[in-house]
Amino acid sequence: MERAAAGDWPVLVPGGRAEGLLTELLSDAARARLDWYEVAFGYVPEAVEVESDGAIPALVYREVGGGGSGEPWDLAAWIKRHGARTRLAAEEVMRAHGRVSPEALQARRPMIHARAHGMLMAQADRRPVTVGGPPPGRIEVARVDYPYEGFLRVEEWVLDHPHFDGSRSGQIHRTLTHVTNAATVLPYDPVRDRVLMVEQIRLGALAKGEAAPWMLEPIAGLIDAGETAASTALREAREEAGLELGPEALHPVATYYPSPGGLAQIVYSFVALADLPEGTGGLHGLDHEAEDIRSHLVDLDHALSMIATGEAANAPLILSLQWIALNRERLKAD
Repeated sequence: MERAAAGDWPVLVPGGRAEGLLTELLSDAARARLDWYEVAFGYVPEAVEVESDGAIPALVYREVGGGGSGEPWDLAAWIKRHGARTRLAAEEVMRAHGRVSPEALQARRPMIHARAHGMLMAQADRRPVTVGGPPPGRIEVARVDYPYEGFLRVEEWVLDHPHFDGSRSGQIHRTLTHVTNAATVLPYDPVRDRVLMVEQIRLGALAKGEAAPWMLEPIAGLIDAGETAASTALREAREEAGLELGPEALHPVATYYPSPGGLAQIVYSFVALADLPEGTGGLHGLDHEAEDIRSHLVDLDHALSMIATGEAANAPLILSLQWIALNRERLKAD
């Protein structure tokens, strides 16, 4: 068994050898669920003979068209890198059994893993507590339903939580949207005292009825599975504005929930020191993501005035501009 040429997963290769567990015959329902999970990710069952006190007929799942890398696959290393995320993602994969086609699920696979990755990022983070103290008690979750799972996920929660006075809420119903975590980066040139903003159409503004739903923003993008917030910011700067930035250019601004009452998402905002001469930016965006992005060089004083006038109507942009205003002299001195 080798590591796949296309990524960190195992593939069976001709003449190879793999040790594993041999299960007894599964029920039809269990077999159908196992087939669903494997087929959705490009593996199909194949009849083979395995050695266990003699040759025994069995089924294995083999990747369709997948080739090996020539390197051994390490289960322990895979568990360390991908195990927790894969278990979380598997819950969403199995909820889709009987609801969507394997092809549709395969298209959703990156987003499913990105959502799981975002949950692990949140669980690993420990916010400092200087006001408020510990939680007042235990939250009892009776049920979580998932009426829609696609690019985003809609969740309907039934829960009972403690009140600050010691009483309890009783069962309450809440609905939220679960979205992959995101990173934003606002490039700032301290020598020319200007920032680079990007402009693109935003469905949220269109859905609210705005006549011109094109919004000015920092560079932004969703954090893919396995990425850090910083690596996402650097990747998006390249994709959305043609900027090649190094990790040393990034200054963390804030990590925050934009609207935690109904949106499960964490945003990681950065400011990046950059060289922004005339002509920087232009038109960018990835065709396969249907992006149409225009960049603008804006003097910082004018950019800050846009907060008061309402022209800057994007929360990460406002937050990042205010951070630059607070740190302007230090950044210029550096």
